[in-house]
Amino acid sequence: MKFKIASLFSGCGGLDLGFSGGFSFYDRDFARLDTQIVFANDFDKDAATCYNSNALLTAHGCQCRLEDIRNIDASEIPDFDILLAGFPCQPFSNAGNRKGVNDDNGRGTLFEECERILRAKVDKGGRPLAFVFENVRGIMSSKMPDGTTVPDEIKKRMEALGYNVSAKLLCASNYGVPQQRYRYLIIGVSSEYEPFDFAEIDNLVSTNHIPSSTNGTDEKLLLGSILQGIDKLPDNEFWAYSATTQNTVELIGPCAHGESLNKIFQDSFKKEDLPSCAFEGRSWKNIPYEKLSPRFKRIFDDPQKYHSPKFFRRFAYGEINGTITASAQPENCGITHPVYNRRYTVREIARIQSFPDNYLFRAIPLQSRYKVIGNAVPPILGWVIAKALTAHLSKS
Repeated sequence: MKFKIASLFSGCGGLDLGFSGGFSFYDRDFARLDTQIVFANDFDKDAATCYNSNALLTAHGCQCRLEDIRNIDASEIPDFDILLAGFPCQPFSNAGNRKGVNDDNGRGTLFEECERILRAKVDKGGRPLAFVFENVRGIMSSKMPDGTTVPDEIKKRMEALGYNVSAKLLCASNYGVPQQRYRYLIIGVSSEYEPFDFAEIDNLVSTNHIPSSTNGTDEKLLLGSILQGIDKLPDNEFWAYSATTQNTVELIGPCAHGESLNKIFQDSFKKEDLPSCAFEGRSWKNIPYEKLSPRFKRIFDDPQKYHSPKFFRRFAYGEINGTITASAQPENCGITHPVYNRRYTVREIARIQSFPDNYLFRAIPLQSRYKVIGNAVPPILGWVIAKALTAHLSKS
């Protein structure tokens, strides 16, 4: 059976690519799945342009429609089996203002658009088989006006539409992605199916020998591994820091291992083969106190008040990178190269997000490339979810 997929808030296509398959990452092929994207949508011009410039997605006949989903009638969306929706996460993000459903732009209630479209299909007599909602972990504590958490509200509404609903907080590095990126997944399947069990994804990772932080097979997810060979690739520009930020980065200095460890990561190795300096990242705390800005001195002097933040985090070659954000600012994420005093290049953050090297971003401005990559669902995370979910739905 070929599962038809409708994708809302598609972004530059990370989740859609995962649900399509048929791509390679690093030294592994991720097989084409029995799926077909029949509808994709985003209201961000750069995201839609990037999506539509990639044959890995458009070769199968679907273009991303540039439109606010609130202006699209459900009748305009072809019938589908699985709905994908990574509705905007900023209202729930710890890096944002955490207004949740009270967000001024109405983004916090966009999950209701998913409900609207699913309800229309149900009322028409054809309940879609499943849905996958993806968001930041901040959604777990966000609340509706009546005090109900947003996930509980979504679960209640989806159950009323005839779905068995499961949810779990996942860390992408447990599923083949070279990034410690936490995302909350809500997966619903039509009530004639048993609820989706997230252990099915874990089993798939294990049986397919996909690198994972949970089973000690994550050497290929370490920065030293993931950055190999990138300097030879096109689309490898980087967005320069402002003069002030550049000065801070240079004061922090490169990770102690320098370039000397590159050779180790070119060959097979185990973590225990690495010297201790391979695991020693850096941050603003490595700047001599007398050279700290007044703001950083205040934080340094009262770490309990400020929760001792790790601004300007610089991950080392022996670490797995933290979350790449859409802003790509060192205040918010580890976006500085371990050795060179610069932001990661476009191709470097694309690797950290598990995009294949032939996924194109050149069709949009440089700063926008960072935004759409940071907003994306890592394709490999999408692939393992898709493969496990379609197998679940294929059970007799």
